[in-house]
Formats: sequence, C-alpha cells, structure tokens
Amino acid sequence: MLNFFNHIFLLLVFWSVYIPGSILTGIFKVCRISNSRPQSNSVLYLAAFFAENAGYQYRVNKWAEIIRSQGCEVDIKAVFNKEEFEKLTERNHPLLYIKSFVLRFFQILQARKYKTVIVRRELCIFNDYGNLFLEKLLVSIHPFVILDFDDDIAYAKNEKREVNLFGKFMLESGEKFTKSLKLYQRFIVGSNYLKQYLLELNPKLSDNSVLVIPTCVDYHKSDKKEYNPNGMISFGWIGGNYNLKLLDKLIPSLNKLSKSHPINLKVISGKAYSADANFEIENLPWSIDTQIDQLKQIDIGLMPLNNTDEDKGKCGFKLIQYMGLGIVSIASGVTVNNEIIEDDRNGYLVADDEDWESVFQKVISKKDRFSEIGAKARKSIQDKYSFEANTKNYLSFIE
Repeated sequence: MLNFFNHIFLLLVFWSVYIPGSILTGIFKVCRISNSRPQSNSVLYLAAFFAENAGYQYRVNKWAEIIRSQGCEVDIKAVFNKEEFEKLTERNHPLLYIKSFVLRFFQILQARKYKTVIVRRELCIFNDYGNLFLEKLLVSIHPFVILDFDDDIAYAKNEKREVNLFGKFMLESGEKFTKSLKLYQRFIVGSNYLKQYLLELNPKLSDNSVLVIPTCVDYHKSDKKEYNPNGMISFGWIGGNYNLKLLDKLIPSLNKLSKSHPINLKVISGKAYSADANFEIENLPWSIDTQIDQLKQIDIGLMPLNNTDEDKGKCGFKLIQYMGLGIVSIASGVTVNNEIIEDDRNGYLVADDEDWESVFQKVISKKDRFSEIGAKARKSIQDKYSFEANTKNYLSFIE
C-alpha cells in the first residue's frame, strides 16, 4: 500500500497534470487540431507492456513487422521497460502511476501525426485514476483510434469495484475498462465471444467496427514436434503467473494417471509452480527466445479453464501455440476452445462435467497416433490462426 506521504505526492502530481490537461482536451474537441495532418501510411501502437511480454510480441510487434513490410511507417511506444516495471510494481511505487500518466499524456499528443493509432489493452496498466482523462484526450485527438484486446479485462480487474476516499480524490474509476469501451469506435478482439460482448455492451457499434483477430503464430518456419513412441509422457502448460492456479484442478487426475503411466509435467511460466504431486514437475522459465524449444519438449499440451465469465473471455493462445507446433492438446470445452479444437480429430476437449483422468487415459491410449493428430492440429492453426491467414483482414481494417 502507498503510505501517507506517497499519497499526497501522487495527488499533487496528478492534479498538476490533470487540470491543464483537461483544458487542453476541451481545445482539441473544438478544433480537432485542424492544422495538423497525419502522415499517410503511418501507424502508432501504444503498447501496454514491454518487449519481453508475449502480448507485446504477438499482438503488437509481429503485426508491426508485417505493416512495415508493406512500406508503412510504424512506431511502438510503451511506458516502462521490463526491469523498471517489475521494480515499481513490486514496491507499488508512486512513479508507477505518475510516469505512466505523464508519458502517456505526451505520447497521446503525438498521436495526431499518425493515420492509424492502435491501443493495446489499456493506455495505463494498473492506473485507473483520472476519470478516463487520457482515453478522452486520445479519442478527441484521433476519433477513429482502435482498441485491441484478447481477454475479458473488465472481469480480470474485478470491475465494478468500490473506490476508497483517496481514489475518489484521484477520480479513480472502479470500472475504467468497461467505460473505456464506450469511448472507442473501432476494436480488434481475440475471439467471437469478446466481439459479442462488445456489441451487447455498446449497441451503437456496427458489426464491421469490430474485427476478430486471434493471437496468431508464425510457426511455419519452425519444425513440428517429433514424437518418440516409447518412454515417459510429458504433459505441459505455458502461461502467465496469474493463471498457474488453473493447473491445481488437474493435479488429482494426473496423480491417479501416474500410477499406471510414467509421466511428468513441464510448466513454462515466469514463476515456479509447485503442487502435491506424485510425479516430477519441471519449471522452465519463459522467454521469447526459448519458448519454442521448450514447447517441443511437451507431448501433450494442457489448457484447463473454469466455466466462468473470466475464463470464457480467454482466447485460446495456449492451444494455438501447442497445435501450431504439432503438439497434441487437451483443453476445457469453454468458448473459443470449442472453435479451435475438433474433438478427437486435431485435439481433445473436456466437458465441464467430465473427468480429466478418463480423457487422459483415452488420449494416451492413442499414443501411436500422436504424430497424425499433431499434423492435423498444425494444419488447422496454419489455415486459421497464423499471421499469414489473418494478414489481409488485419491490413484492410486498419487502413
């Protein structure tokens, strides 16, 4: 928690920016910066995280490379590097809020120079102060800005939540992300579920103002997973620290399975996972450079979910990664997973009321078909969930 003096310091800095900034916003609404024309064929990404983040790579940087290959100028602007972000969030330092607010303010002022502006997730992560001032400023400067997201962020942030007294002084919004969705006019989302959510939340949106683009992969240059028909079965999971808890629901079933089959579990994440397991759990630290080689150590990729609003908003990137490399996958039959997997053809689905152990046993009994199933999985990802398959729609939408 911020101490008293940090609260006061943060309050003073915020109001010193917010008051003149609010006046500036009003001026922009009147004149729309008529004397400043955007450069043609130019795109600005306002990235939520740093370059080492998976979302940065797969929903910002990879697309930026593709757009540049079309002869366009592309800039990516973030707020923090990885080291600084982790240091400030660990201590909940006031600079986390002050720097993000001030830097974004000046980055937004530069948005008028670009033909297209794409916001990744939110303008300021963990900073809900300011009565959506930055969002309002951005759409007043660039009314057709695009918001890109691939999770139910409002649910993940526990919106609608109570705001304390300090938060009220800071004009904090307990439902900032939800309110921001009514400011933007164009969206790129990771699933049909999120598109439907948007259209129901904001009936003024037209169907063609929301584009569904999965979080894509470019694994066509990577060799597919090679299966060894003998030996231990390696189950695997890849994901962020927050979602490690989803593995807990699988441990009892894997413990039972380990009595009849030699297995281990490889966890690729930013934090070590531990559980009361009767089998080996190997933690592999995630990095953008090593993840493909790490994934190829997995025989069966796992994507457990709960049938909750939060998990329904997830967009299946784990499956896309596993299957794109030809890895046999097992996933909860929740929303987008049902679109990615054709059960018993290119992967396996587990119904909400189904026992995971019985599905594990069924899949292992087909071990001699893993290469065949993996090949079908890889083709389905290349056909629907690769950058190549989605480039035409993406480029047409952001023009």
